[in-house]
Amino acid sequence: MASTVSAASVSSGCSGSIGDLTSLGPLEHGAKVLVVGDGNFSYSRAFLRANSARIGAREINVTVTSLDTESQLLEMYPKSRGILDELHSGGVLVRHGVNATKLERYSFQDGGDDDPVRFDRIVFNFPHYAADGGVGNKNKRNKIHRHRQLLLDFFASASQVLASDGQIWVTLCAGQGGTQLERKTRAVGDTWQIVHCAAAAGLVLQDAHFCPVDALAELGYYSVGYQSREKAFWTEDGITHMFCHEAPGRQSCFPIEWARDISFWVTDEQLYTEELLHDVVREHFPPNTMSIRISLLDEYRCEKSGRKSVTYRLDISSSRLALSRDRVNTLAQAVLSAIESSAFGASRAT
Repeated sequence: MASTVSAASVSSGCSGSIGDLTSLGPLEHGAKVLVVGDGNFSYSRAFLRANSARIGAREINVTVTSLDTESQLLEMYPKSRGILDELHSGGVLVRHGVNATKLERYSFQDGGDDDPVRFDRIVFNFPHYAADGGVGNKNKRNKIHRHRQLLLDFFASASQVLASDGQIWVTLCAGQGGTQLERKTRAVGDTWQIVHCAAAAGLVLQDAHFCPVDALAELGYYSVGYQSREKAFWTEDGITHMFCHEAPGRQSCFPIEWARDISFWVTDEQLYTEELLHDVVREHFPPNTMSIRISLLDEYRCEKSGRKSVTYRLDISSSRLALSRDRVNTLAQAVLSAIESSAFGASRAT
């Protein structure tokens, strides 16, 4: 069944104190930052300019990447040559040919340390799926499920190279993300459903706020990539979403709300009570980590067998857990299995 993302502090985002793309929030000494899919690298330059002293002193270690090779990059975005030179001279490590959906396959070592690098911040600004690479497709529209799959694959990969206390920052154009913060609202099915995509990788949305486009522009950022060319796209009202690993004490900014219906035969009407059902449901959807509402939708009695069937709706959400579709489906199926094993219920399939 369908799901929604519930409202929290909608007017200004979740916390308002997490920082923005110019700082990436408080960064401890030695923090590792990874920027992926940066197009012409102008965001990386803006971040360097805002944090040049700390980056130059190696207090912050910054790696920036592009999917394109260097030659492809310079062909599409000729102005990026000067940007790359500034990044190199400023102490930023630049990598080309890096697929943001396969980050676990790369070695990001800068020295002799053999331990896998875990990043404190991973940044992906205005990701999009480009059909056939995007080249020569002026009239080809990308289907929305492709964009969602890109996010799913990115989160699945990025979560593997993210430090336990790290954060993933993803900025989308207005209306794409699908949270209640959007000023440009769309039907849920017409959004990229970013919170759902992240939940599939065990990530929760800890903060969301409007992208500081003007502040970034003053630092040298400008958007390119429309139709894979050095042509700007609309960035006003874009939203930056900050995700972290699910962990005790961390709260989801806009929890996903799910609805699942369960139906079963009541095998012993003398024994069965709704309280027994509630006990079974709460065993699998514990109220200390989830909000669960159980309501009767339908009762039916088979004229032939005389058996009674009931259908209940479970409305589920959690501000603590990354409740993905698969996770909720697994829990709902566990409830049905427990009912099947009980003394009061049987599967509707029998």
